[in-house]
Amino acid sequence: RRCQVPSMECLRVCAPPGPSFAVPTTRRAPTRAVKSRAMPSVSASGAEASTTPTKKRKMLALHGRGGNAAGFARYMAPLVEATAETWEWEFVEGPHSTGGDGRAWWNLPPGVRTFEASELDGIQDSFKLLDTCYPFDGLVGFSQGAMLAAVACGRGIKGGHRPSVAIIVGAAWPTAHGDDVRKLMRVELAAAEADGEMRNAVPEALAEVVPPSDPLVRSLHVVGKQDTTNPPAQAMKVAEAFSCAELLEHPGGHVVPMDEKAMRAYLKAMR
Repeated sequence: RRCQVPSMECLRVCAPPGPSFAVPTTRRAPTRAVKSRAMPSVSASGAEASTTPTKKRKMLALHGRGGNAAGFARYMAPLVEATAETWEWEFVEGPHSTGGDGRAWWNLPPGVRTFEASELDGIQDSFKLLDTCYPFDGLVGFSQGAMLAAVACGRGIKGGHRPSVAIIVGAAWPTAHGDDVRKLMRVELAAAEADGEMRNAVPEALAEVVPPSDPLVRSLHVVGKQDTTNPPAQAMKVAEAFSCAELLEHPGGHVVPMDEKAMRAYLKAMR
């Protein structure tokens, strides 16, 4: 059911997965975006699966600081393949260089972390980039990309649109844009109130069998217990800003877990 108050009681905790693996740092020439499409599925008899056209939803993937679209696409390939029948993926390149093939969504002074910064220089360029990528149905972000996803869910994209699904991995609280993130809860509460008014307008017997609305943004927050880059308390603060957030804790550090339990959590979020 839709949660009515921003409380930790809204968080539903998934079982912790097994060991995870760090995002690779392999460099390659930067590209603005990488689109991934898996081969069509084949039945056990070898015949091609049904060709009945089904409109796929679009997932935008945002790499971490120092990564790039191509490297993130290679790393996330198992999830891309597992969701190929229902989702089309686009891996977007951050607009700012960190040196070599590394990219970022905003710039920071030396030694300053995002949760410490009073300004995120260049984030407006990233907002414009997300606007050009719209429409899309979901956001997956890691580290700095996860923080950008959280801010985008709050402030809205291209006139106030929001993705229906967000997977936030290894985030910290983006202090300089904390009000943008908090805006999501205000919007969720307004939507919940409107939903309640609609249900009150129908006969009581009918209202009882009509399921409540899902949150505007169904979110999964992935937190590494040993994350020293963006400590777990920072990630939890981001999760608290989402209505009825799902929480997946894993025993690793600042990584995107891709083990079996994590994959099940991703697939559930993308249902």
